[in-house]
This record gives sequence, C-alpha cells and structure tokens, in this order.
Amino acid sequence: MGKNNTVGFNGDLVADFDRKAFEDLYRRMFPTLKKYAIYLVRDVEEAQLILNDVFIAIWKNKISILNEKAYLFRAVKNGANNYHKISRLNYQHIEEEEVQEIIDVKANPFQSYENKDKVRLLHDLIDQMPERRRMIFYMYRIEGFSYKEIAALLDISVRTVEDHLVKGFQFLQEKVLKNKAEFR
Repeated sequence: MGKNNTVGFNGDLVADFDRKAFEDLYRRMFPTLKKYAIYLVRDVEEAQLILNDVFIAIWKNKISILNEKAYLFRAVKNGANNYHKISRLNYQHIEEEEVQEIIDVKANPFQSYENKDKVRLLHDLIDQMPERRRMIFYMYRIEGFSYKEIAALLDISVRTVEDHLVKGFQFLQEKVLKNKAEFR
C-alpha cells in the first residue's frame, strides 16, 4: 500500500495480469473511494457507477499503477467531473424565477429573504477560502465526515484536517466581524 506499489502485474511487470493483486486493490480501496465519489457527485448510485467504470477500465486495459491512492482518487475525481459535465448538458437549467417556492404562511417574508441572503453571503465567504481548505470545510460541516474520514480520503493527517478547519473558522469569523451589518 506504499507509494511505489505496482498493482496489476506480477513480478517485474511481466505480461501476466495479476488477478489477486487487482482483487486486493478493489477490496482495500473501494470503501474509501465510494465515500469520496459520493462526496463529489452527491448520489450513491452515480458514485457506484463511477467506481465501476474506474475499476473496469483498470481490469480491461490491464493498467499498471505505481501510486495506488493518487491514481484512484484522480480517476474518481475525473469520473465525477465527467458526470457533472454530462449532467449539465442533459438537463436544462431552470431559472430561479421559474421555480415556485413553497411558501410558509407563518414565516415573515422579509425574515425569510434576509435569512437566504445571509446564507448566500456565508457561502460566498466560504468560496473565498483556498480550494483544499474549502473542500475540507464542506466535507466536515456540510457532508458530516469525521476528521479521520477526511484525513483518509485526502491522504493527509488528522492534524492537518484540524488545522484547515481552525483556519477556516478563523477566516469566517474575521470576515463576519468585518461585515457585521450584513449579518445582523
């Protein structure tokens, strides 16, 4: 499972594809990759299809992998990106004016609008964070992943996850304090 593992072939890259090495790779990496794919596409079935495509491509093309985690995470990310591209092409974008919202008659319309505006501002602030920190922040706060799960998915230490989250919360706190009027 080290960085220089060669999966898929026996010995010194002999022409015989190693079925047991492939099965071992599948068993070891599938659960983690599934969580990552679900995080990326937000759909369990689509995540499963992406993973199937990745492992089928490895099997069919008898791909030799030198760095398992890097290769597999990149392949899943590429599959998720393709999924999103295809989704955008297949479905028409519905303008916000066309969508009828369910109206809560008990809620104050002004309060409802104000809350949506605050949430939008908060998401805009989160989007200003560096990519990695933003991803960790969303995985923890929105998706509910634990520190350990995030560390395993991103192949970083738990301490690094903690550091990104602390810096992310500090960033948000500073921005909110600077823009107090907008968040009242």
